[in-house]
Amino acid sequence: DALIAKKEALLARLADKRTALISQAVTQGLNPTVPMRDSGIEWLGEIPAHWEVVKFRYCCSITQGQIDPTLPDYSERVLIAPNHIESGTGRILATETALEQGAISGKYLVNPGDIIYSKIRPALNKVCIADGYWLCSADMYPISISKGIDRSFMLYFLLSEQFVKLMVDESMRVAMPKVNRETLAACPVICPPQNEQREIALYLDLHTKRIDQQSAQIQSAIDKLKQYRTALITNAVTGKIDVREARSWGTEAPVSS
Repeated sequence: DALIAKKEALLARLADKRTALISQAVTQGLNPTVPMRDSGIEWLGEIPAHWEVVKFRYCCSITQGQIDPTLPDYSERVLIAPNHIESGTGRILATETALEQGAISGKYLVNPGDIIYSKIRPALNKVCIADGYWLCSADMYPISISKGIDRSFMLYFLLSEQFVKLMVDESMRVAMPKVNRETLAACPVICPPQNEQREIALYLDLHTKRIDQQSAQIQSAIDKLKQYRTALITNAVTGKIDVREARSWGTEAPVSS
């Protein structure tokens, strides 16, 4: 149990490292010597002097209007809900069609390359990029990206600690933690030049992949340790291991020479 706990603590530290890496890159850039300026926004602080800050609505469009997922044109499309996305990483855990999920209530249409953002419980930080003509649940916003914005950079910005904290603070104004459309549209967004957006996105792709590989190895080790522990307990309670004999191993007197 102690070994499992140590490995789980290491997983948590890697997750924190991943978030910090993203947050630093999308708000400060990759050049530590670049001149900085006050963004004029308290939660952003200083940003590179040549970067712009614009409202979300000027660089992204939140899709409106829902469709009936039971119609033949839509029932075989992949339907993404918050539970299909891993918290804080942008990874899709599983895909199922609307038909497979038995969906009957209204859903949003999603185009390839759209960002899908979960508006409920923003602290869970669930966001991903669609790679097909999909649907998403009414608990999410499909977001199309304007020309001049790199979608991977925007994904990382939405995963940043600063953005998540802002959305959490805003969502707490209502009984059920939820980011409403107007709040998201009015949110300030950092816009570096497009070539820098791409450089930052590629940098983060590389370094988060390394962290994710480390995390996967540790998680695999944890799973094996838990399987071993379960097997050990099962063998003990079913009599396959003589517990009394095992206890005596540490109490027997040494044999005299």
